[in-house]
Amino acid sequence: MPLGVGIDLGTTNTKVVLAELGEAAPRVRAAASAPTPEPGDLRATLHALLGRVLDGSAPPDAVGIASMAETGVPLGDDDAPLTGWLRWTDRRAAGEADALARRLGRDQLVAATGVRPSAKAPLAKWSWLRAQEVAMTRWAGAADLAGLLLTGRLATDHTLAGRTMAYRLPGPGEPLPAGFDAGLLAEAGLGPAQLPAVMAPGEIAGRVRGRGWGLRAGTPVVIAGHDHPVGAFACGVRRPGEVADSLGTAEAVMTVVAGAPDPVEVGRAGMSAVITVGGRHRAVVAGSPSAGAAIDWWLTHEKVDATIFDQAGFDQAGPEPTGILVLPYPAGRQAPDPDPEARLRVIGRRPEHTPAELARALLEGLCLHTRWMLAEQVRLSGTAPAVVHLLGGPVAANPVWTRIRAAVLPAPVRVIAEPEAVAVGAAMRACGVETPLPGRPEKPAEADYDAMFEQFVAAARKE
Repeated sequence: MPLGVGIDLGTTNTKVVLAELGEAAPRVRAAASAPTPEPGDLRATLHALLGRVLDGSAPPDAVGIASMAETGVPLGDDDAPLTGWLRWTDRRAAGEADALARRLGRDQLVAATGVRPSAKAPLAKWSWLRAQEVAMTRWAGAADLAGLLLTGRLATDHTLAGRTMAYRLPGPGEPLPAGFDAGLLAEAGLGPAQLPAVMAPGEIAGRVRGRGWGLRAGTPVVIAGHDHPVGAFACGVRRPGEVADSLGTAEAVMTVVAGAPDPVEVGRAGMSAVITVGGRHRAVVAGSPSAGAAIDWWLTHEKVDATIFDQAGFDQAGPEPTGILVLPYPAGRQAPDPDPEARLRVIGRRPEHTPAELARALLEGLCLHTRWMLAEQVRLSGTAPAVVHLLGGPVAANPVWTRIRAAVLPAPVRVIAEPEAVAVGAAMRACGVETPLPGRPEKPAEADYDAMFEQFVAAARKE
Protein backbone atom coordinates (compact mmCIF):
# COMPACT_ATOMS: atom_id res chain seq x y z
CA MET A 1 0.00 0.00 0.00
CA PRO A 2 1.64 3.30 -1.06
CA LEU A 3 2.42 5.93 1.53
CA GLY A 4 2.06 9.49 0.33
CA VAL A 5 2.76 12.89 1.83
CA GLY A 6 0.37 15.66 0.85
CA ILE A 7 1.09 19.36 1.39
CA ASP A 8 -1.64 22.01 1.16
CA LEU A 9 -0.51 25.65 1.32
CA GLY A 10 -3.73 27.50 2.06
CA THR A 11 -4.64 31.12 2.54
CA THR A 12 -4.71 30.76 6.32
CA ASN A 13 -2.95 27.51 7.19
CA THR A 14 -0.44 25.08 5.70
CA LYS A 15 -1.35 21.42 6.24
CA VAL A 16 0.76 18.28 5.81
CA VAL A 17 -0.60 14.72 5.94
CA LEU A 18 0.84 11.23 5.72
CA ALA A 19 -1.73 9.00 4.05
CA GLU A 20 -2.09 5.32 3.29
CA LEU A 21 -3.26 4.96 -0.30
CA GLY A 22 -4.27 2.09 -2.55
CA GLU A 23 -7.39 0.15 -3.51
CA ALA A 24 -9.01 0.90 -0.15
CA ALA A 25 -10.17 4.41 0.69
CA PRO A 26 -7.35 6.74 1.70
CA ARG A 27 -6.55 6.84 5.41
CA VAL A 28 -4.66 9.65 7.12
CA ARG A 29 -2.01 8.29 9.48
CA ALA A 30 -0.79 11.67 10.70
CA ALA A 31 -1.55 15.33 10.08
CA ALA A 32 0.00 18.61 11.17
CA SER A 33 -0.67 22.26 10.42
CA ALA A 34 0.66 25.74 11.08
CA PRO A 35 -0.25 29.27 9.94
CA THR A 36 0.94 29.75 6.38
CA PRO A 37 4.29 31.53 6.67
CA GLU A 38 5.75 34.20 4.46
CA PRO A 39 8.02 32.84 1.69
CA GLY A 40 11.24 33.36 3.58
CA ASP A 41 9.99 31.17 6.44
CA LEU A 42 8.44 28.43 4.31
CA ARG A 43 11.46 26.13 4.50
CA ALA A 44 11.43 26.08 8.30
CA THR A 45 7.67 25.54 8.47
CA LEU A 46 7.73 22.65 6.01
CA HIS A 47 10.68 21.10 7.81
CA ALA A 48 8.78 21.21 11.13
CA LEU A 49 5.49 19.89 9.73
CA LEU A 50 7.15 17.07 7.80
CA GLY A 51 9.06 16.09 10.92
CA ARG A 52 5.83 15.84 12.89
CA VAL A 53 3.94 13.64 10.40
CA LEU A 54 6.91 11.42 9.53
CA ASP A 55 8.04 10.79 13.10
CA GLY A 56 8.36 7.01 13.48
CA SER A 57 7.07 6.31 9.96
CA ALA A 58 8.57 4.44 7.05
CA PRO A 59 9.65 6.84 4.28
CA PRO A 60 6.80 7.87 1.96
CA ASP A 61 6.78 6.88 -1.69
CA ALA A 62 6.02 10.35 -3.05
CA VAL A 63 5.13 13.92 -2.09
CA GLY A 64 2.31 15.96 -3.63
CA ILE A 65 1.88 19.71 -3.23
CA ALA A 66 -1.32 21.74 -3.66
CA SER A 67 -1.84 25.40 -2.88
CA MET A 68 -4.03 28.46 -3.15
CA ALA A 69 -3.91 29.94 -6.64
CA GLU A 70 -3.06 33.45 -7.83
CA THR A 71 -0.53 33.72 -5.00
CA GLY A 72 3.22 33.78 -5.39
CA VAL A 73 6.46 35.65 -4.92
CA PRO A 74 9.14 37.23 -7.13
CA LEU A 75 12.56 35.62 -6.73
CA GLY A 76 16.00 37.17 -7.13
CA ASP A 77 19.13 35.77 -8.79
CA ASP A 78 19.74 33.36 -5.90
CA ASP A 79 16.04 32.33 -5.78
CA ALA A 80 15.63 34.28 -2.54
CA PRO A 81 12.16 35.87 -2.17
CA LEU A 82 12.18 39.59 -2.95
CA THR A 83 8.86 40.29 -1.19
CA GLY A 84 6.27 38.58 0.93
CA TRP A 85 3.47 36.64 -0.74
CA LEU A 86 1.56 38.61 -3.37
CA ARG A 87 -1.76 37.01 -2.47
CA TRP A 88 -4.96 36.50 -4.41
CA THR A 89 -6.57 39.04 -2.07
CA ASP A 90 -4.07 41.77 -2.99
CA ARG A 91 -5.76 44.62 -4.91
CA ARG A 92 -2.70 46.69 -5.83
CA ALA A 93 -2.60 45.49 -9.46
CA ALA A 94 -6.16 46.60 -10.31
CA GLY A 95 -4.91 49.38 -12.58
CA GLU A 96 -2.61 47.02 -14.46
CA ALA A 97 -5.47 44.52 -14.90
CA ASP A 98 -7.65 47.22 -16.41
CA ALA A 99 -4.82 48.32 -18.69
CA LEU A 100 -4.32 44.75 -19.93
CA ALA A 101 -8.04 44.43 -20.60
CA ARG A 102 -8.07 47.67 -22.61
CA ARG A 103 -4.95 46.80 -24.57
CA LEU A 104 -5.73 43.16 -25.37
CA GLY A 105 -9.52 43.17 -25.12
CA ARG A 106 -11.35 41.89 -22.03
CA ASP A 107 -13.36 39.26 -23.88
CA GLN A 108 -10.35 38.21 -25.92
CA LEU A 109 -8.32 37.61 -22.74
CA VAL A 110 -11.13 35.59 -21.17
CA ALA A 111 -11.63 33.55 -24.34
CA ALA A 112 -7.91 32.78 -24.52
CA THR A 113 -7.26 31.95 -20.87
CA GLY A 114 -10.61 31.36 -19.14
CA VAL A 115 -9.59 34.00 -16.57
CA ARG A 116 -11.28 37.36 -15.94
CA PRO A 117 -8.86 40.32 -15.88
CA SER A 118 -8.60 41.40 -12.25
CA ALA A 119 -6.06 42.46 -9.67
CA LYS A 120 -5.61 38.90 -8.42
CA ALA A 121 -4.42 37.56 -11.80
CA PRO A 122 -0.63 37.10 -11.64
CA LEU A 123 -0.19 38.60 -15.13
CA ALA A 124 -1.49 41.86 -13.65
CA LYS A 125 0.74 41.43 -10.58
CA TRP A 126 3.78 40.94 -12.81
CA SER A 127 2.93 44.16 -14.66
CA TRP A 128 2.63 45.92 -11.30
CA LEU A 129 6.01 44.56 -10.18
CA ARG A 130 7.52 45.86 -13.42
CA ALA A 131 6.04 49.30 -12.73
CA GLN A 132 7.52 49.16 -9.22
CA GLU A 133 10.93 48.32 -10.77
CA VAL A 134 11.22 45.08 -8.83
CA ALA A 135 14.16 43.18 -10.35
CA MET A 136 12.44 39.80 -10.57
CA THR A 137 14.55 36.98 -11.95
CA ARG A 138 11.83 34.33 -11.64
CA TRP A 139 8.32 33.91 -10.26
CA ALA A 140 7.18 31.09 -8.01
CA GLY A 141 3.60 30.30 -7.09
CA ALA A 142 2.98 29.05 -3.55
CA ALA A 143 3.12 25.34 -4.42
CA ASP A 144 5.94 25.99 -6.86
CA LEU A 145 8.11 27.53 -4.13
CA ALA A 146 7.56 24.53 -1.87
CA GLY A 147 8.58 22.25 -4.73
CA LEU A 148 11.66 24.37 -5.42
CA LEU A 149 12.75 24.13 -1.78
CA LEU A 150 12.35 20.35 -1.77
CA THR A 151 13.85 19.57 -5.17
CA GLY A 152 15.80 22.55 -6.48
CA ARG A 153 13.56 22.65 -9.58
CA LEU A 154 10.93 25.33 -10.25
CA ALA A 155 7.80 23.72 -11.68
CA THR A 156 4.03 24.04 -11.55
CA ASP A 157 0.96 22.29 -12.96
CA HIS A 158 -1.67 23.38 -15.48
CA THR A 159 -4.38 24.17 -12.89
CA LEU A 160 -2.12 26.71 -11.17
CA ALA A 161 -0.66 28.01 -14.44
CA GLY A 162 -4.23 28.34 -15.69
CA ARG A 163 -5.05 30.89 -12.96
CA THR A 164 -2.30 33.31 -14.05
CA MET A 165 -3.96 34.75 -17.21
CA ALA A 166 -0.75 33.83 -19.04
CA TYR A 167 -1.58 30.19 -19.88
CA ARG A 168 -3.96 29.44 -22.72
CA LEU A 169 -6.95 27.14 -22.64
CA PRO A 170 -6.57 24.31 -25.13
CA GLY A 171 -9.06 24.16 -27.96
CA PRO A 172 -11.56 21.27 -28.11
CA GLY A 173 -9.62 18.05 -28.59
CA GLU A 174 -6.26 19.77 -28.23
CA PRO A 175 -3.65 18.78 -25.62
CA LEU A 176 -2.77 21.00 -22.70
CA PRO A 177 -0.19 23.66 -23.62
CA ALA A 178 3.34 22.65 -22.63
CA GLY A 179 4.13 26.02 -21.10
CA PHE A 180 3.13 29.63 -20.52
CA ASP A 181 2.23 31.82 -23.50
CA ALA A 182 5.21 33.91 -24.61
CA GLY A 183 3.02 36.66 -26.09
CA LEU A 184 1.01 37.15 -22.92
CA LEU A 185 4.14 37.08 -20.76
CA ALA A 186 5.69 39.77 -22.96
CA GLU A 187 2.87 42.11 -21.91
CA ALA A 188 4.48 42.12 -18.45
CA GLY A 189 8.03 42.22 -19.79
CA LEU A 190 8.70 38.55 -18.99
CA GLY A 191 9.87 35.51 -20.92
CA PRO A 192 9.00 31.82 -20.47
CA ALA A 193 12.36 31.09 -18.78
CA GLN A 194 11.27 33.29 -15.86
CA LEU A 195 8.21 31.14 -15.13
CA PRO A 196 7.99 27.61 -13.73
CA ALA A 197 8.04 24.66 -16.09
CA VAL A 198 4.48 23.35 -16.55
CA MET A 199 4.24 19.65 -15.78
CA ALA A 200 1.74 17.29 -17.42
CA PRO A 201 -0.89 15.88 -15.02
CA GLY A 202 0.82 13.60 -12.53
CA GLU A 203 4.30 14.22 -13.99
CA ILE A 204 7.16 14.27 -11.49
CA ALA A 205 8.33 17.85 -10.98
CA GLY A 206 11.57 16.86 -9.28
CA ARG A 207 13.11 14.68 -6.59
CA VAL A 208 13.95 15.47 -3.01
CA ARG A 209 17.48 16.74 -2.55
CA GLY A 210 19.43 15.84 0.59
CA ARG A 211 18.16 14.27 3.80
CA GLY A 212 17.21 17.29 5.88
CA TRP A 213 13.48 16.95 5.30
CA GLY A 214 12.97 13.54 6.92
CA LEU A 215 12.35 12.26 3.38
CA ARG A 216 14.43 9.80 1.42
CA ALA A 217 16.73 11.55 -1.07
CA GLY A 218 15.28 11.05 -4.54
CA THR A 219 11.65 10.86 -3.38
CA PRO A 220 9.41 11.99 -6.30
CA VAL A 221 7.63 15.32 -5.84
CA VAL A 222 4.51 16.23 -7.85
CA ILE A 223 2.87 19.66 -8.04
CA ALA A 224 -0.71 18.43 -7.61
CA GLY A 225 -2.37 21.75 -8.40
CA HIS A 226 -4.89 24.36 -7.30
CA ASP A 227 -6.30 23.47 -3.89
CA HIS A 228 -10.04 23.44 -4.66
CA PRO A 229 -9.80 21.22 -7.80
CA VAL A 230 -7.34 18.92 -6.01
CA GLY A 231 -9.84 18.52 -3.18
CA ALA A 232 -12.57 17.82 -5.73
CA PHE A 233 -10.41 15.08 -7.26
CA ALA A 234 -9.89 13.53 -3.82
CA CYS A 235 -13.66 13.31 -3.39
CA GLY A 236 -14.17 11.59 -6.74
CA VAL A 237 -15.43 14.63 -8.67
CA ARG A 238 -13.86 13.92 -12.06
CA ARG A 239 -16.57 13.33 -14.69
CA PRO A 240 -19.09 15.61 -16.43
CA GLY A 241 -22.07 16.46 -14.24
CA GLU A 242 -20.18 15.97 -10.96
CA VAL A 243 -19.99 18.90 -8.54
CA ALA A 244 -17.75 19.82 -5.60
CA ASP A 245 -18.45 22.52 -3.03
CA SER A 246 -15.13 23.28 -1.35
CA LEU A 247 -15.17 25.34 1.85
CA GLY A 248 -12.19 27.01 3.44
CA THR A 249 -11.21 30.63 3.97
CA ALA A 250 -12.93 31.04 0.60
CA GLU A 251 -15.56 28.85 -1.07
CA ALA A 252 -15.41 27.36 -4.57
CA VAL A 253 -18.13 25.51 -6.44
CA MET A 254 -16.81 23.44 -9.35
CA THR A 255 -18.94 21.66 -11.94
CA VAL A 256 -17.23 19.28 -14.36
CA VAL A 257 -18.83 19.73 -17.77
CA ALA A 258 -19.08 17.93 -21.09
CA GLY A 259 -17.92 19.91 -24.08
CA ALA A 260 -16.52 23.42 -23.77
CA PRO A 261 -18.77 26.19 -22.40
CA ASP A 262 -18.07 29.63 -23.85
CA PRO A 263 -15.37 31.12 -21.58
CA VAL A 264 -16.66 34.63 -22.25
CA GLU A 265 -20.17 33.79 -21.03
CA VAL A 266 -18.64 32.02 -18.05
CA GLY A 267 -16.53 35.09 -17.34
CA ARG A 268 -19.50 37.44 -17.55
CA ALA A 269 -21.09 35.40 -14.76
CA GLY A 270 -18.00 36.08 -12.65
CA MET A 271 -16.71 32.53 -13.03
CA SER A 272 -13.75 30.80 -14.65
CA ALA A 273 -13.43 28.15 -17.34
CA VAL A 274 -10.77 25.63 -16.29
CA ILE A 275 -9.47 22.11 -16.94
CA THR A 276 -9.73 19.45 -14.23
CA VAL A 277 -6.52 18.28 -12.52
CA GLY A 278 -6.54 15.10 -14.60
CA GLY A 279 -6.49 17.19 -17.79
CA ARG A 280 -9.46 15.34 -19.31
CA HIS A 281 -12.49 17.60 -18.92
CA ARG A 282 -13.51 21.22 -18.76
CA ALA A 283 -15.01 22.61 -15.57
CA VAL A 284 -16.69 25.82 -14.46
CA VAL A 285 -15.53 27.29 -11.15
CA ALA A 286 -17.32 29.95 -9.12
CA GLY A 287 -15.59 31.53 -6.14
CA SER A 288 -16.85 33.33 -3.08
CA PRO A 289 -14.03 34.96 -1.12
CA SER A 290 -16.48 36.03 1.60
CA ALA A 291 -17.43 32.64 3.09
CA GLY A 292 -15.12 32.88 6.10
CA ALA A 293 -15.09 36.69 6.02
CA ALA A 294 -18.87 36.83 6.47
CA ILE A 295 -18.62 34.69 9.61
CA ASP A 296 -15.86 36.95 10.98
CA TRP A 297 -17.87 40.07 10.11
CA TRP A 298 -20.93 38.69 11.89
CA LEU A 299 -19.05 37.82 15.08
CA THR A 300 -17.54 41.32 15.20
CA HIS A 301 -20.60 43.40 14.31
CA GLU A 302 -23.16 41.34 16.23
CA LYS A 303 -20.80 41.07 19.22
CA VAL A 304 -21.47 37.35 19.65
CA ASP A 305 -19.29 34.31 20.26
CA ALA A 306 -18.77 31.61 17.64
CA THR A 307 -20.74 29.20 19.85
CA ILE A 308 -23.89 31.05 18.75
CA PHE A 309 -23.81 28.96 15.56
CA ASP A 310 -24.19 25.79 17.63
CA GLN A 311 -27.61 27.14 18.64
CA ALA A 312 -28.68 27.97 15.09
CA GLY A 313 -29.74 24.52 13.89
CA PHE A 314 -33.08 23.03 12.98
CA ASP A 315 -33.26 21.09 16.24
CA GLN A 316 -33.44 24.32 18.19
CA ALA A 317 -35.46 26.51 15.83
CA GLY A 318 -37.62 24.08 13.85
CA PRO A 319 -37.49 23.24 10.14
CA GLU A 320 -38.97 26.42 8.67
CA PRO A 321 -36.65 29.00 7.04
CA THR A 322 -36.13 32.10 9.14
CA GLY A 323 -37.43 34.41 6.42
CA ILE A 324 -34.60 36.82 7.25
CA LEU A 325 -32.50 37.54 4.17
CA VAL A 326 -28.77 38.02 4.75
CA LEU A 327 -26.77 39.06 1.70
CA PRO A 328 -23.35 37.73 2.81
CA TYR A 329 -21.00 40.14 1.06
CA PRO A 330 -18.67 42.03 3.43
CA ALA A 331 -16.56 43.33 0.53
CA GLY A 332 -18.26 42.76 -2.82
CA ARG A 333 -19.49 39.76 -4.78
CA GLN A 334 -17.34 37.87 -7.27
CA ALA A 335 -19.98 35.54 -8.72
CA PRO A 336 -22.66 35.34 -9.94
CA ASP A 337 -23.52 38.80 -11.28
CA PRO A 338 -20.22 40.36 -10.13
CA ASP A 339 -20.63 43.46 -8.00
CA PRO A 340 -17.58 44.91 -6.20
CA GLU A 341 -19.88 47.35 -4.36
CA ALA A 342 -22.13 44.67 -2.80
CA ARG A 343 -22.16 44.74 0.99
CA LEU A 344 -23.51 42.57 3.78
CA ARG A 345 -27.13 43.46 4.45
CA VAL A 346 -29.85 42.01 6.66
CA ILE A 347 -33.40 42.28 5.30
CA GLY A 348 -36.43 41.51 7.46
CA ARG A 349 -34.74 41.75 10.85
CA ARG A 350 -37.08 42.53 13.76
CA PRO A 351 -36.42 43.33 17.44
CA GLU A 352 -37.85 40.01 18.59
CA HIS A 353 -35.37 37.95 16.58
CA THR A 354 -32.90 36.18 18.85
CA PRO A 355 -29.14 36.05 18.26
CA ALA A 356 -29.48 32.35 17.38
CA GLU A 357 -32.17 33.07 14.76
CA LEU A 358 -30.03 35.80 13.23
CA ALA A 359 -26.99 33.50 13.19
CA ARG A 360 -29.02 30.88 11.38
CA ALA A 361 -30.13 33.55 8.89
CA LEU A 362 -26.47 34.27 8.12
CA LEU A 363 -25.80 30.57 7.50
CA GLU A 364 -28.92 30.45 5.29
CA GLY A 365 -27.59 33.44 3.35
CA LEU A 366 -24.24 31.78 2.75
CA CYS A 367 -25.99 28.60 1.58
CA LEU A 368 -28.44 30.52 -0.63
CA HIS A 369 -25.45 32.17 -2.29
CA THR A 370 -23.95 28.72 -2.91
CA ARG A 371 -27.25 27.66 -4.50
CA TRP A 372 -27.12 30.73 -6.73
CA MET A 373 -23.58 29.88 -7.89
CA LEU A 374 -24.71 26.32 -8.59
CA ALA A 375 -27.79 27.48 -10.50
CA GLU A 376 -25.65 29.66 -12.74
CA GLN A 377 -23.32 26.76 -13.44
CA VAL A 378 -26.32 24.65 -14.43
CA ARG A 379 -27.36 27.43 -16.81
CA LEU A 380 -23.90 27.65 -18.33
CA SER A 381 -23.30 23.90 -18.62
CA GLY A 382 -26.83 22.64 -19.24
CA THR A 383 -26.34 19.88 -16.67
CA ALA A 384 -28.02 19.63 -13.28
CA PRO A 385 -25.98 17.79 -10.61
CA ALA A 386 -27.14 14.47 -9.22
CA VAL A 387 -25.18 15.11 -6.01
CA VAL A 388 -23.03 17.86 -4.50
CA HIS A 389 -19.81 16.71 -2.80
CA LEU A 390 -19.11 18.93 0.21
CA LEU A 391 -15.55 19.16 1.52
CA GLY A 392 -13.25 21.30 3.60
CA GLY A 393 -12.30 22.01 7.19
CA PRO A 394 -15.46 24.00 8.05
CA VAL A 395 -17.60 21.00 7.05
CA ALA A 396 -16.48 18.95 10.04
CA ALA A 397 -16.26 21.97 12.33
CA ASN A 398 -19.75 23.36 11.59
CA PRO A 399 -22.36 20.55 11.43
CA VAL A 400 -25.20 23.08 11.69
CA TRP A 401 -23.95 24.89 8.57
CA THR A 402 -23.70 21.53 6.78
CA ARG A 403 -27.26 20.56 7.63
CA ILE A 404 -28.64 23.92 6.52
CA ARG A 405 -26.68 23.57 3.27
CA ALA A 406 -28.28 20.17 2.65
CA ALA A 407 -31.72 21.72 3.10
CA VAL A 408 -31.01 24.75 0.88
CA LEU A 409 -29.27 23.11 -2.08
CA PRO A 410 -31.46 21.56 -4.81
CA ALA A 411 -29.45 18.31 -5.03
CA PRO A 412 -28.50 15.68 -2.44
CA VAL A 413 -25.33 16.46 -0.48
CA ARG A 414 -22.49 13.99 0.11
CA VAL A 415 -20.29 15.05 3.03
CA ILE A 416 -16.57 14.28 3.05
CA ALA A 417 -15.61 14.00 6.70
CA GLU A 418 -11.84 14.16 6.15
CA PRO A 419 -10.92 17.78 7.00
CA GLU A 420 -7.69 17.68 4.97
CA ALA A 421 -9.16 16.50 1.68
CA VAL A 422 -6.89 18.81 -0.34
CA ALA A 423 -3.69 17.50 1.24
CA VAL A 424 -4.92 13.91 0.80
CA GLY A 425 -5.73 14.69 -2.83
CA ALA A 426 -2.19 16.01 -3.32
CA ALA A 427 -0.79 12.74 -1.94
CA MET A 428 -3.11 10.78 -4.23
CA ARG A 429 -1.94 12.71 -7.29
CA ALA A 430 1.70 12.11 -6.34
CA CYS A 431 1.19 8.35 -5.92
CA GLY A 432 -1.08 7.92 -8.95
CA VAL A 433 -3.97 6.67 -6.79
CA GLU A 434 -7.61 7.33 -7.74
CA THR A 435 -9.68 5.61 -5.01
CA PRO A 436 -11.68 8.54 -3.56
CA LEU A 437 -12.22 9.57 0.02
CA PRO A 438 -15.33 8.09 1.65
CA GLY A 439 -18.38 10.25 2.17
CA ARG A 440 -21.82 10.07 3.71
CA PRO A 441 -25.16 11.45 2.60
CA GLU A 442 -26.43 14.39 4.63
CA LYS A 443 -30.12 14.00 5.32
CA PRO A 444 -31.76 17.38 4.72
CA ALA A 445 -34.29 18.83 7.13
CA GLU A 446 -37.86 19.11 5.89
CA ALA A 447 -37.55 22.75 4.94
CA ASP A 448 -38.56 24.39 1.65
CA TYR A 449 -36.15 27.13 0.59
CA ASP A 450 -37.40 27.61 -2.98
CA ALA A 451 -39.32 30.84 -2.29
CA MET A 452 -36.58 32.24 -0.08
CA PHE A 453 -34.02 31.51 -2.82
CA GLU A 454 -35.99 33.54 -5.36
CA GLN A 455 -36.25 36.41 -2.86
CA PHE A 456 -32.52 36.19 -2.14
CA VAL A 457 -31.48 36.45 -5.80
CA ALA A 458 -33.91 39.31 -6.45
CA ALA A 459 -32.60 41.23 -3.43
CA ALA A 460 -28.95 40.64 -4.39
CA ARG A 461 -29.53 41.87 -7.94
CA LYS A 462 -31.21 45.06 -6.69
CA GLU A 463 -28.08 46.21 -4.89
